[in-house]
Order: sequence, then structure tokens, then C-alpha cells
Amino acid sequence: MPKKRVGLFRRNGAMFSNLWEATCFLRWAQANSLTPVIDFQTVHPMNHRDAAHSDAWADYFEPVSALSVEDAIADSDVVMYSAPRGTQFPVYEYSQVPEYHEIFTKNIRLNSMMSEYVSLWTGFLDERGAALGVHARGTDMRNAKSHLAPPENHQLFRLVDKALERGGFDSIFCASEDERSLRAFVRRYGPMVITTDSFRTTKRKKLSRMSSNVLEWRYVLGMQVIRDAWLLAHCHGLVSGPSNVSEHAQVINGNRYGVNYQIRRPKVDIAGSAPWQISVTNSLRFWTTSRFNGPDFKIIDRSAV
Repeated sequence: MPKKRVGLFRRNGAMFSNLWEATCFLRWAQANSLTPVIDFQTVHPMNHRDAAHSDAWADYFEPVSALSVEDAIADSDVVMYSAPRGTQFPVYEYSQVPEYHEIFTKNIRLNSMMSEYVSLWTGFLDERGAALGVHARGTDMRNAKSHLAPPENHQLFRLVDKALERGGFDSIFCASEDERSLRAFVRRYGPMVITTDSFRTTKRKKLSRMSSNVLEWRYVLGMQVIRDAWLLAHCHGLVSGPSNVSEHAQVINGNRYGVNYQIRRPKVDIAGSAPWQISVTNSLRFWTTSRFNGPDFKIIDRSAV
């Protein structure tokens, strides 16, 4: 039997954007009978160790095939993944695509160190009873061109209140890189709110693009966001907006949340992409259209029961 050709994947994006693209790559490799190899050594993504020869995939995950990166690079018959964005799986709402769930859960596995790290925290979470997970995405997403607007805190509050009215929750697990959002949740719900030690900021900038004196800053950020996504998946319910983190939480959970309320809004640059235009429209939307059910506050109920 002839040797299978190698399909090689490289990308320098953020953690869960890379996981989405890696799952797209795995589907493409499978469809083309290629041995898949993810090479995050030659090209480093945002979350990586500072060591020059670090493997930013192996630092978090198990290999997706038995072939090493070194052997794949040395192979003369390598096919680089270059499928246009969105041709394998949709960019949005892919958590609702059964094939995405199948390929992800079959191929994407945490390495032993990350499994132990996540297991420690899921144990902590279990000690607090049934948790309602909330992903409060903010910071850079509030002014990121061509991205869907994240939910406002008051929108999240409405759906958290609705979930709590249904009953069955002992705590609210708030996963957020936005310090202001976390503070707002603590002010409103008090000691019912629990969270992790993840780094946060009050700035409108992406954490992984910021500098820090913390050892292995970008690598630790990757550990934290993986941990938080797996914790969201471990919760009994979910309230969130559109993000790769919340989409993957639903994939990992298997869409079994007893309560799952999703908020969808148009992109931040509906009236222009200049920073001042986004700032003005954000302010106008905050005080007007975001307050009422409609295009700027679309609620999707994905609850399993």
C-alpha cells in the first residue's frame, strides 16, 4: 500500500480561532486521505513558550497523528493547508454542526499536563454545586473591525436572571478577560459569582498582544483560556455571546446544557470601521437598540430541556 501524503497546518492566530481552523484542517485532511500534522514550531501562534524551538501545539494538546512535525517537514510530498476560510465549516454557530463536534472530539485532546490542570479546576467547580456559566467577552472585541459585537453587561444580566428564575443553579461561573465586566457581575450577584485566576484588563486591547513581566506570559494565557473554556463546558448552563471560546464550550459540552441562552448582535462596524465611528455607534447602540429584543439583542434558546 502506498504511503499516505502529509497534510500540514500552520497558523499564527489566537488559541480558539486556531482550534476552529485546526478542526477545519482535519476535515480537509480526512477528505483528501492525508496524514494530518499541526506545525506550531515553524510558525508560532499567539500562545506559545518563549523558547525558540517550542511546539505550541504539543505544549497544550496531543498530536493529531503519529507522524512528528520534524518528519512531516522532511517529507518531500507535503500538502500545505490553504482552504479558504469558511469552506470546511461555518465561521459562526459551528457548535451546532454535528460533524464539527465529531471531528473535534475525536482528534483534539489535551495533553497530560493540561488534563491534570483542567481536572483540578473542574474539581473546584464541582464543590460549588451546579454552576451557570457566563462568558463575558469584552476588551478588544468591542472595537474589533468586522467582528460581531459582544453582549453588553445589561443583556447578559437579563438572561442570567432568566436562567436563575428557572432554578437549579448554586453559583455563577463568570469567565471573562474584561475586569469591568467581572466587577459588574460581582456587584449584581455578590458571592454567588465565582471565577478563576485568569489575567484580566480594563483596556480595549487583546491580552496576548500586551506585554507583561509574568513568566511565559503568552503560554500561561493559553493555559488559562483553555481551562476557562473547559470549565464553561463543565457547567450546567450557559449564557454567552458569539465567540470561539463559547462555541467550543458548547462543542465540548455536547450541547447538553439544561439552560443555554445565546445573544447575537450585528458587527461593531455597521456604520464605518474608523475607531471614532465604532466608538460612536457603540455608545448609541448601548443606550438604544441594545435595550430591546430585536436585531441588536437577538436571543437564541439552545436549552436541551
